[in-house]
Amino acid sequence: MTVLNVRRLLLLREVDARGSIGAAAQALNYTRSAVSQQLSALEAETGTKLLSRTANRAELTPAGMLLVGHAERIIAQLEAAETELRARDGEVTGELRIGVPLHEGPSLVAPAATRLRALHPRLRVSLHGVTPAAGRESVRLGELDVALTARYSHVPHVDGPGLHEEELITDEIRLAVAPSHPLAERLGPCRTGELADLPWLLDRKTALGRLALHVCADAGFAPDVVCDIGDMQAVLGLVSLGWGIALVPDLAPDRPDHPVARLSIDGHRLQRHTTLVVRAGIADSPAVTALLPLLREAAERLATARRNQAAE
Repeated sequence: MTVLNVRRLLLLREVDARGSIGAAAQALNYTRSAVSQQLSALEAETGTKLLSRTANRAELTPAGMLLVGHAERIIAQLEAAETELRARDGEVTGELRIGVPLHEGPSLVAPAATRLRALHPRLRVSLHGVTPAAGRESVRLGELDVALTARYSHVPHVDGPGLHEEELITDEIRLAVAPSHPLAERLGPCRTGELADLPWLLDRKTALGRLALHVCADAGFAPDVVCDIGDMQAVLGLVSLGWGIALVPDLAPDRPDHPVARLSIDGHRLQRHTTLVVRAGIADSPAVTALLPLLREAAERLATARRNQAAE
């Protein structure tokens, strides 16, 4: 019986994720020819064509996609076995690489990671700046161990293979307007019909931007987008200056000296679910198990501070 080479399966998965043999080789610090040779050997082992190669791309055949699915499960099982062995002595050691999105990410992760290092000095903790989308893929490919990410209501989401998520906190998403805007004086929620002729700040490439497009489409209009910047702090600054309106999560802090008013939208319950994404095989590892309660405590403190700030 032929036993497939696990390292070659990992190479096949990398090519699937990166889109080409060259990109996979660069990510793994291999030569392109070395990766190509190993994949040819894997095709010989399986007796079937796994890749359709072109000059700049490498697409998996149906057989290749089938094998990648098995590879994901094999990797998860191997990591689960290693996790179980590490957990036997009860010590939290090794390394934990945490993906942190900009702005709200550090205020949530940094306190938890600092306490984690103090409680478990034999664990090496490192922080890495990522976007929520990139963080999810980096965890799947083993470049990170965990990452902070988010899901938004009304925005379709596809779960990545081999990943596990733990919800940390949910916050409401409201409409931000300049303090001088007529809507800022509104005591109750605004109506979507009132937003049709206003300039919007949204980035269609982000999940929050797609949520804004959903709200507008549901009201029967296309937004007049005057700014497609996805950086939340930049958006808040521009909203404060009167450039337009934008959807903003409650936990996104106001910019100093750039106040905005935040309004609910009538008939819409818009929420962001902040989660910790981790590979399924290490979800029960001592390091991840130690990190989770610290993150939840930090999330609750952040939410309390934000509520107190909004009430002032």
